[in-house]
Amino acid sequence: MSLYRKYRPLLFADIAGQEHIKQTLQRAIVRNELVHAYLFSGPRAVGKTTTARILTRAVNCAARASDQSEPCNRCDACMAILENRALDVIEIDAASHTGVDNVRDTIIAAARVGRAGLAKKVFIIDEVHMLSTSAFNALLKILEEPPAQVLFILATTELHKVPATIASRCQRFDFKRIAPDVMRARLKRLIGLEKKNVTDDVVDTIVRLSDGCLRDAESLLGQVLVLGDKKIDRDAACVILPIGNLAAVKDLIAALLAVDGASALRIINDCIERDCDLSVFTADTLEYFRTLLLIQSGTPELVGMSESELRERTGQAARITSERLLAIIGHFSVAQRDVRYFSIPQLPIEVAIVKSCLYTDAHQ
Repeated sequence: MSLYRKYRPLLFADIAGQEHIKQTLQRAIVRNELVHAYLFSGPRAVGKTTTARILTRAVNCAARASDQSEPCNRCDACMAILENRALDVIEIDAASHTGVDNVRDTIIAAARVGRAGLAKKVFIIDEVHMLSTSAFNALLKILEEPPAQVLFILATTELHKVPATIASRCQRFDFKRIAPDVMRARLKRLIGLEKKNVTDDVVDTIVRLSDGCLRDAESLLGQVLVLGDKKIDRDAACVILPIGNLAAVKDLIAALLAVDGASALRIINDCIERDCDLSVFTADTLEYFRTLLLIQSGTPELVGMSESELRERTGQAARITSERLLAIIGHFSVAQRDVRYFSIPQLPIEVAIVKSCLYTDAHQ
């Protein structure tokens, strides 16, 4: 079983990030102030469906005390929902049920039928933006006059495609990408639960590649963990992950900061001899320069790395002017775009190096 399914959060407290959403929903549950419809919007793989399922169990939990907001996950109602046998909980993938007939038959007709044992009948409509115009019109009618004890939870990755008439009848929550430090802590916890040993640089690479999408990060980690019970480092993980050479990236950065173009060109030549993926290498280099830019801009908290690494990069950021740093980022951005198309793939990087070292502060 994949990690994101094996360790899917069962409580609000287990959800990574989204604190503003969790706190608001939990207060509403305790105060019995839930509305009839919620709209969860945000990037994929950040917890929208998971939050919807936890909310569904919380409002139906038979053992939950009135001053508590978490589901017990043990009572008959919770177990029925967890095992997907609760008739009062209907999950719909709007991407494959776009027509008005599906809305009428699956939602409207079912909403008007009495409950089959739970406190609330809940409809979770994923990718709701995929519904057709006629389907949205049919859904609007039931949202305007919702039956008692019916809860709608709509989820979408493309909020701009949801009609304003639908969105205005829901309480909207905007989910955010998972912060690097939150994701890193989550991955390390899973590594501990799996009793594995994975180096920090591999975890950092997974965090970077997943771009704030926790499910992607957990999926990548699951692939890495199958490599064995021994210590999994960058050399081992490169079988699974498109990993560049961090040591070479650091050497390249040092050479560029020292305006040592010859050394920088030799580093690229060494990467070619070791059959390094130049696209990944260039992306890693740009990411490194991005951290220096963030530090210079007074936002080191956005870097998302260990204190020792942050101290090292803070020292590097102090050794280069913002003007030259921006110029280098521009040169390597062009290289990243061109590296996959040139017949000599290292040439765009070599050009970026030469420009970065020739056009120093005196030439700005």
